[in-house]
Amino acid sequence: MGHRRSVKVSGMPSGLRMKAQQTLQTVTIAAIPADQPPVLIAGYDSKTGGLHLANLRNWVEALAQAEKVHMVGKLDARDAIAATIAAGSAVGANATATLEVGTGEVWYLNMVQLVSPAESGVGVGDIVQVNFRVSSFPSDTSSDGQLFFAANQGTAGLDNIYAEFHPYAPFFGVENLSEPLRLVGGDYLTLVATLTGAGAGAALQAQLIPYGWKGRYLVD
Repeated sequence: MGHRRSVKVSGMPSGLRMKAQQTLQTVTIAAIPADQPPVLIAGYDSKTGGLHLANLRNWVEALAQAEKVHMVGKLDARDAIAATIAAGSAVGANATATLEVGTGEVWYLNMVQLVSPAESGVGVGDIVQVNFRVSSFPSDTSSDGQLFFAANQGTAGLDNIYAEFHPYAPFFGVENLSEPLRLVGGDYLTLVATLTGAGAGAALQAQLIPYGWKGRYLVD
């Protein structure tokens, strides 16, 4: 229940008293339920007698930091996905696979590893190049989001390609990013494998492996 406070105005001419009474407002604020923690929304300025409302942006940024440090799970090879180019596929064939963040979860990735398989035989030339899309990165060409690498990656040999997300990442590759990749429930990564060079002499499997952690979801 809110509290009301009555103020009696005295010791002034009746005209001023009436004006003071007319401008006096009583504000009732509902009490915070007993089972909920208090939330600071303003601070009292003793010099001016006023209230300074908290900057909500600062609250959001603080919650985002709290998400990162409250780890509730690990992401690694156990979460890998694979996309397979079928044997006999023609040049230009594509295969995709999707890794989606669960409802109510938040992921922080510091690395995404892509594996491009070796050609099916020496000199065959059936090269699978790989890339991945991030659904939360807007794209004009795909509803699955922007491709992370500007060009697809992969050679005739078995290749491991790394997209890194940490403060030192740009020193290891110009396309890397300096902050963890944050994904929330419903966001997803799409592995894209494309056959180049020659028709597939055998089934060729590409992989995507995420590395990072699950945080405590606090911010939309």
